[in-house]
Amino acid sequence: MELRTQLAIVAAVAVAWSAGRFVRVRSVLDPSHVAERLSLAALEARVARAPADTLSTRVLLRRYFDQGMPRLVVDSARRAPAAVQRDGAVCLVVARANEALGDVRAAQAVVNGAMSRCSVLPESLADGAGCDFRTVAELSMELVALDRMVEWNITPQSDPARASLAHELSTRPVRISARATER
Repeated sequence: MELRTQLAIVAAVAVAWSAGRFVRVRSVLDPSHVAERLSLAALEARVARAPADTLSTRVLLRRYFDQGMPRLVVDSARRAPAAVQRDGAVCLVVARANEALGDVRAAQAVVNGAMSRCSVLPESLADGAGCDFRTVAELSMELVALDRMVEWNITPQSDPARASLAHELSTRPVRISARATER
């Protein structure tokens, strides 16, 4: 009896081990997380191979912007396919880059276009088009700040303090108070 038990255990382990060799492992990471882990050179190569890859383009443009290369953001976005250029998250980075370059009106136009496109998309398609709730909220805050800068006739280069104030005012929370009215 003991020999049969040992043989059954060895057979079960052998079956489990051999079955494990044929199992495929699926990536549980979101594709955008995979792109974020790539080096800048690998990311550039990936976008060059597949220009319609919106996720990689988003990450590449954000990386360019974070490294202080707004001109490269704008130029790269102009060379991207139209579908990528219309992506809400891409538009947000391009608008911020235009603002950093001092072209507030171009940034305002980009954000207005993105907000218009995002507002007509059904909820089921919004995330894929870069119009998730967070991006739309960031776009609307950027639009408020840009509108204020246009109204004040300033750019971040001409008056950095007031441009910073415009951004601060765009993110300021609204306070609602109820006061009793006298009759």
